[in-house]
Amino acid sequence: MKYAREVIDLMAAFPGRDFRMAQIVRHVGRGVPESVVERERLRKGVRRVLEALADQGLVERDAPPLCRGAAAAYRWRKVGHQPVA
Repeated sequence: MKYAREVIDLMAAFPGRDFRMAQIVRHVGRGVPESVVERERLRKGVRRVLEALADQGLVERDAPPLCRGAAAAYRWRKVGHQPVA
């Protein structure tokens, strides 16, 4: 996946913190994308990475309430300490 490294670097550094899609896209694109086409390309790539990470159980997604304009929140899953046997 093209943007996996950038997404993982950002989210894993802050486990448990909520990120909106726009924040992740700005991080991957190193600022505000220059055009609408560029923003959509980045957003689709980031969405694919987030879906793959969610399938593996590394990222949690909080669905927005059923109201207009609400954004989904993505968070890197905190892993508790496992006792050493």
